[in-house]
Amino acid sequence: MSSTPSTSRSVLFLLSSSRVGGNAEQLARRAAEALPSGTAVEWLRLEEHLREPFRDLRHAPGSSYPKPVPELLALAERTLAADELVIVSPIYWYHLSSTAQHYFEHWSWWLRLPELRFRERMQGKVLSLVTAHSSEEDDGVAQPPIQSLQLTAGYMSLRWRGALIGHGSAPGQVLTDTRALEAAREFLVRPVAAEPQAA
Repeated sequence: MSSTPSTSRSVLFLLSSSRVGGNAEQLARRAAEALPSGTAVEWLRLEEHLREPFRDLRHAPGSSYPKPVPELLALAERTLAADELVIVSPIYWYHLSSTAQHYFEHWSWWLRLPELRFRERMQGKVLSLVTAHSSEEDDGVAQPPIQSLQLTAGYMSLRWRGALIGHGSAPGQVLTDTRALEAAREFLVRPVAAEPQAA
């Protein structure tokens, strides 16, 4: 059972790895196979949409955040159009990929554009993580990015689905992780708490 009616639910997979077809992506695609028919699914490779660096202008004298270039504005609108955002990122040095972090940095920009109403329109959406790492047993290496996303969910009044974790280093190794593949079948179709993640 999905947390929202399948006819109206849209899921945006944000591919954040520097490697196309890596283990996190392959695990996410397995999870997506279980989504009910009628679910609108979109796959977006973030590095193709984040060509402009984020600049923190909050306290720069006489500066304000300008309107983003069309490419970034389109990314913001695609973010806002989705019911669920699935961050698909391997674990790099105990954290999300730099591409995923770059994406969240741009949220700081979008929050300061009144015409986007970014915080208002994000409230109640679902945030989740699909990841993979090379450690065979210790999922503790995934805890820093998981905690980061939980805190993000709380700050933005999002609902937190949780994390789907696989194991693998070379591309395709995650497909031998039977425990992760079993979890993938249920990950995106299990109910999510109705209330946003507490800050």
